[in-house]
Amino acid sequence: MIASPVLALVAAGLAVANSPDHHKSFRPKLESARENGPQIFNAIHNAMREFGSALNHNGMSLFPALIPEGVLLYHGTHTRDVPHAFEWLAFEIEHAQQFALPMPPRRPPPRVSHEEEQIWHSIHDHDPLELHLAARELGRPPRGRPDPSESGHLHLYQATRELRVLYIDGMAAGKTDMGTIDTQDYLLTGNQGERHSMNDWARAEDLCKLAKPWRIDGFIRMEPGFEVIYCDFTEGLRLVSTHQQPEMNDPGSLVDADASEAGWGGLMTFAWARAAAQRYHDIGASRVMLDYSSMVSAYFYPANLTNPKPDRPELPRLTNSKDWELQIMREHIGYTTLRSRGTAERRVGWQGVVDMIVSRYANRFPLMARTASLDVFKYEVNNLLNVFIDYSEDDKGLEAAKRRCIGFYLQPASPQTPEDFLIQAAIESTTTAICTALFEARRLVVEDTDADKSSLNAGKDIVRELMDVLSWSTWKECGACQSDEVCFIAMWPFGNVEDHFHPSCLNHSTIHGRMTYWRNGRPGPRPPPDERQYEVGEL
Repeated sequence: MIASPVLALVAAGLAVANSPDHHKSFRPKLESARENGPQIFNAIHNAMREFGSALNHNGMSLFPALIPEGVLLYHGTHTRDVPHAFEWLAFEIEHAQQFALPMPPRRPPPRVSHEEEQIWHSIHDHDPLELHLAARELGRPPRGRPDPSESGHLHLYQATRELRVLYIDGMAAGKTDMGTIDTQDYLLTGNQGERHSMNDWARAEDLCKLAKPWRIDGFIRMEPGFEVIYCDFTEGLRLVSTHQQPEMNDPGSLVDADASEAGWGGLMTFAWARAAAQRYHDIGASRVMLDYSSMVSAYFYPANLTNPKPDRPELPRLTNSKDWELQIMREHIGYTTLRSRGTAERRVGWQGVVDMIVSRYANRFPLMARTASLDVFKYEVNNLLNVFIDYSEDDKGLEAAKRRCIGFYLQPASPQTPEDFLIQAAIESTTTAICTALFEARRLVVEDTDADKSSLNAGKDIVRELMDVLSWSTWKECGACQSDEVCFIAMWPFGNVEDHFHPSCLNHSTIHGRMTYWRNGRPGPRPPPDERQYEVGEL
């Protein structure tokens, strides 16, 4: 259990110290961390992982991070020139290529308009690729872009030093009205939803105003692939190369003006989704190092994160937050981002802690939730709990064993920062739910010598309810796909409703034009318990 709630954030200099008394009650609290334990647990588990971040696309947490010296980053553009201001960098080649490709003149691209609703409706009639490309043009100063059929340039940059960035979790590069940009427009920039969701140029401009006072180089966000909004290309980067891409009529072009839109569009979408899928579980090669001990989450606070749309209660929103609440959280983020520069030796690898918990239980729970065998269920319960039970001691109610279960995977962690203690409380809350459920299931099927099918069904119900609380992204994965397929989850601007709720293996001919989730995504009917997609690959 947590021995000390070392939450000296007020004394550390946050603005709340000089706020009205009722403002002082709005601060990071262990109670809030415990209440939001599964959400904080999942934010840590999914951080810098494409699949879980796509599933929990509204995020609500931020992490100071480092991009090590030597890392390669990509930039697609219409010119050989190095950007003079902020611009976007991609971690994957296919991601950057989208901005260096010629586009066939099948219909006019959406035009920038000062009337935001007009912008939205003019863009929404276009396909996902056009939607994605248009987002970076809205609000951009005129730059004389060449004819769309002409090729662009692919730049390769290398970090010449450690790059300090702030990672915004979820699908923060998804330009939607569903909450994907709440942490940017409400929390970081105080825009309060006044900016159109598609106006990403203005959003990036406002974010980069924070870079200098917070002493960072940019911001990491995710769409199909992770990207960096890099605020000053004259600092920290070396241009390695810039290569012009093939024109549309060149045999090497990835775009074929004479082929059907579904043909080349499907191949492009598939290639991009495949590149993103390679980062479902890791950014790769330690290209980003997160400081979990300086994580700040809206879930740390007694914030009202209720979604105004009652049919999507699982998606948190900041729309109910007051200005002064957002200001307190913003100052907390700035404080921990600055503090992170000098605490490398104190960081706790919290993602490793939650990974150990997930890897222990993730495959076993689906089996327990579905098995028709009492013997199998009893075996799995005993297998999971015997490590915590000392059969030689008099442990009434197995309370000591339960405490050992709750704290087992937290033993290697040594919290140092106030945020560490909040994270520890959240993980402990999650393991408490796990261990309480397992020991209750054990009481039903192991301790009761007359256990029968009704006991089994009651135990299965306990595990199913636990899985609903945990909501681990692992249980949504497709398993192995064929070589011409990709496990496809909705990643803005791609994906239908079913791709979010039930990801599946798709090939290039079935992947094109899917975007209904981001237009009007609604959950489908809940399947019966025994038909839920709990399995991970093959059990």
